[in-house]
Amino acid sequence: MVLAKVCSYDDVEPIGKNIMLNLISEDSAFSVLKIPSFRRIWIAGGLSALVRWLDMLAIGIFTYQLTEDAGAVAFTFVVRMFPRLLFGLFVGALSDRFNRKYLWVGALLFVTTSYLLLGLAIAFTDIKYWQLLCFVFLLAIGWSIEFPNRKAIIADTVPDQLLGRAIGIEWSTDSLAKIPGPLIAGGLIAFIGAEWAYLIGALIILVATAVASTVVLEPIARNTEDISSLNQVKDGLRYVRFNRLLLGALGVTFVFNLAFPAYNSLLPAIGRDILNADPFQIGILGALEGLGAVLGSLWIAQYAKEIRFSQIYYAGTGWFLICAAAFAFSEIYLLSAACIFLLGFGFAAFATMQTTLLIRVSSPEMRGRVLGALSFCIGLGPLTAVQIGPLVSYIGFQYGLFVVLLEGAILLAATAYFFPTIIQKLTTELIRQHGDSAKTQ
Repeated sequence: MVLAKVCSYDDVEPIGKNIMLNLISEDSAFSVLKIPSFRRIWIAGGLSALVRWLDMLAIGIFTYQLTEDAGAVAFTFVVRMFPRLLFGLFVGALSDRFNRKYLWVGALLFVTTSYLLLGLAIAFTDIKYWQLLCFVFLLAIGWSIEFPNRKAIIADTVPDQLLGRAIGIEWSTDSLAKIPGPLIAGGLIAFIGAEWAYLIGALIILVATAVASTVVLEPIARNTEDISSLNQVKDGLRYVRFNRLLLGALGVTFVFNLAFPAYNSLLPAIGRDILNADPFQIGILGALEGLGAVLGSLWIAQYAKEIRFSQIYYAGTGWFLICAAAFAFSEIYLLSAACIFLLGFGFAAFATMQTTLLIRVSSPEMRGRVLGALSFCIGLGPLTAVQIGPLVSYIGFQYGLFVVLLEGAILLAATAYFFPTIIQKLTTELIRQHGDSAKTQ
């Protein structure tokens, strides 16, 4: 079967191969944007990120307005992540087997249609909670396909030496989108209506789809005809199982995705009922998280050395837990805003290093399946959010969030204990050692 690989030089446009090699020695983190194919992926990814963060806050506020139940908001986020758990491993296998561009563009078209239908349903019908959950699930299917394919295409687009910069810039843009995204969501819900958040989201994703469709691909031959998708999934699981560096990284992913949905789902409730904030002020809190994440991502893209990638990843997750715990007990809006701003730096360290680390330590032929395993772990973490409803009922918003964060801290320490490579320096020898160990099994 002939698959497709993103052209590293985009049909050798004017920059040429020699300049491509010169990019490696340039100091600016933004030099990677001179690669035309990556630049197009970056633009489409940035537009998608704007809508994801708009939706992230909008769905929390709208669900809380609809149900007046923080547990219902938490369950909405469980549904939002569930398709990653169901389909993550298979999407990763498909990414390694078929044309990643077609999968990516198709997912974006599906998301566009779903947002449009959700916006119309809110505008013209008396939408029920169960109907909202159906739309959330459909959207999550689209995003679960979009995520691993876009990340794998980035890895195919840039040389390994520039991968840290590329992921850093991509996540800096994602973090930057966390500033206008929540502000737009809060403003639209407060002054116009929730339906406009989704109608505008559909339009933005449509533009992202158009940009993604212009990415140039070159065919490459891979011997996949005799390997079923199920066997590819099994091969991917076996590869991850015997690579302890990957297992440690995925363990940290599970911890973060245990804590983040709890924090994110309780933000609207704590904002309204504890801090007495309106939807727009809650949007400001989300934007401050984005500002901290932007600054953190830019610093990482410019200064982080590969040898420190795993340590930054682990420490950033710990910092996120600490700042989220401080936010949980704050009852002053400005103090809460400061906690969330600082929390953004931890988010940046986790998010930037997560993809970079997994791609860097995986062999090229396994990247799609490893990212599928990542998607699976992201979907597995929020299942624990079902505890939010009972916790909030018995001990309140603040202590309920703190209990989940404490669980995360214990699991984070356990990850370092059982997989100590995650807190060691990421040397070339360490990568080779664990990669060879996985391949020989």
